[in-house]
Amino acid sequence: MDVEIKQQFEEMGVEVSEDVITKSLELCVSYRVDDAAEFVEQWLAFSISNLHGAEPTTENLLEFERKVFQVKRDKELAQSNRKRVSYATSSANTIYAPPVEANPLAIYGVDDSAVIEDYDVAGVDGSSIGQEGVNEDEMLGSYNVCHTPKPKARNALARTPARHSDALLFSPASYSPISGTPRSHTALAGSGKIVYTFGNPTLIGTAKWASAKQKKIDVKQLLRHKGATLDEPKSNYMYDCLRERCDIAADRIFHIGKDLCKKVFGANADDYELSQVDEHSQELTKTIGTICCDHEGPLDPSSTMLAGSDEARCLTVRLNFSKAKSAAVFPGQIAIVSGKNPKGDTFIVDEVFTERQLSPPTTPSLTDPLSFVIAAGPYTNDDDLAYEPLQDLIVYLKDHKPDVLVLTGPFLDAEHKLISENLTLAESFESFFEKMITSIVEAIGTMTKILIVTSHKDANADPVYPTMSVPLRKSYPNVHVLPDPSMIDLNGIVMGMTTTDIVQHIISHELAFNAGDKVKRVVNHLFHQGSFYPLQPPACDEMSFDSFLAARYAKIEQIPNILILPSDQKCFIRVVNGCLAINPGRLADNNGGTFARFVISPPANESEENIHNFVACQIRKV
Repeated sequence: MDVEIKQQFEEMGVEVSEDVITKSLELCVSYRVDDAAEFVEQWLAFSISNLHGAEPTTENLLEFERKVFQVKRDKELAQSNRKRVSYATSSANTIYAPPVEANPLAIYGVDDSAVIEDYDVAGVDGSSIGQEGVNEDEMLGSYNVCHTPKPKARNALARTPARHSDALLFSPASYSPISGTPRSHTALAGSGKIVYTFGNPTLIGTAKWASAKQKKIDVKQLLRHKGATLDEPKSNYMYDCLRERCDIAADRIFHIGKDLCKKVFGANADDYELSQVDEHSQELTKTIGTICCDHEGPLDPSSTMLAGSDEARCLTVRLNFSKAKSAAVFPGQIAIVSGKNPKGDTFIVDEVFTERQLSPPTTPSLTDPLSFVIAAGPYTNDDDLAYEPLQDLIVYLKDHKPDVLVLTGPFLDAEHKLISENLTLAESFESFFEKMITSIVEAIGTMTKILIVTSHKDANADPVYPTMSVPLRKSYPNVHVLPDPSMIDLNGIVMGMTTTDIVQHIISHELAFNAGDKVKRVVNHLFHQGSFYPLQPPACDEMSFDSFLAARYAKIEQIPNILILPSDQKCFIRVVNGCLAINPGRLADNNGGTFARFVISPPANESEENIHNFVACQIRKV
């Protein structure tokens, strides 16, 4: 692990001595920190907050241990002791009754006072209703003639915001309850806390997360086929037949395999002939094909197979990794495999080659710094539709308006518990989505460029990948609705983004041992396989994958400067092949949602390739 610690420090631009590495390894072992990247990131955050970005020394690490690890351990011990005391002193006969809700209609998202005000009762001055000292039951009972109340249409379904009394109302109009338990506004534990930091300490210390003036930002979609994007003209979904899928798979093997051969064999690539996957061989030989599984589900050592490149015969062979020192493979991956095949049915793997020669991203040419905020759905808790996390994000954005705001779906998850249980809405999904975007624009203004990335999980989107953007009836000059995936150019900054959790999908299905950091490994897979979704078949049963469109609009033909990969995995920031890969976390999370913010400054020179020197990035709790 000492090698990994040194490597992580070097990626942060910090050169460390052997004493520092030894002390760091000692802390990792003592406090059970298994991830070298996590340790270095914690140190960097501590150094910036407490030591003004000082370099790591043994003395500074001792202070780091005392103020971070020991404090954390003491809190855990104290919490454990409190739990034991509470269990010992609790009485089995004590009955706790839930508090009585003053407004019984609040569970339905309706304010009863608003409903009463919306009714006209004959003979009664509406202004007297709700005054202090007036008993409504006595007042109404004092009349001899009862008239049927005539409701006004304007606020019959007015909602009481659960957390923010003056916040925008993002929850949809509904005839059914929009929350399981009405909530009161309390500050979430750790709200506003920085949980992840990346970049030069000097940049982070001087970073201006809010934009001082409006900047001219051009948005250009780079994922195109014959000059047209996925949205223009409107593509037809699920028209790919089995023969076309076979042709697409054969083309991938040919093009990726050609690049793999150039990397493995160098100048002799054209002269080298690869063997068929089932060819008998007592000597070391190399073959190429697609990794696959002999059953549905993740790979394991006994189920991993290699399908050959000859689509006419469709030959397969089982892979045995007992002799390999390391490997990281997943279904759908194109790979060159070196080893022996003594019987023709089992290929004994010696080494697996999956990496091509890649060109690093182009250094962005900026004249002014650009600030970004990235948030990933879902935007409401899994037991309500009150959208409190989104309201909290809007509160932050009002005070820290960035140059660019990126919001990735889902916005109204079709799999949300209330939606899947046939909640009766008083408006369409499309109308609610439109209202949400309008509220966001009204809250933060038109100075910020807002990028909305559609998800196949959205209730108002087509449940197919790649996913077309959802059209808005009303257009805004600063709002761009993008398909999933997207690769865009923002004033010279190339940014890739997807709403599909490809990180979790590959990690859950790959076979890997002695393969290093899993996050870097997955991002590398995307680049070397040249696709936003190289996993085949897809991991999600509900995901309808269109091979024909994916071959045109889900390709990665250049490494971007920034890659947004929302995932259920722990939030992360990694540099992979010169690209800054960011998982901002989910905005709505039971443990406290997070979002990412970063500032890209003009590089010192055009040849600057280390993104650490001109980007300051943080992941913050909402």
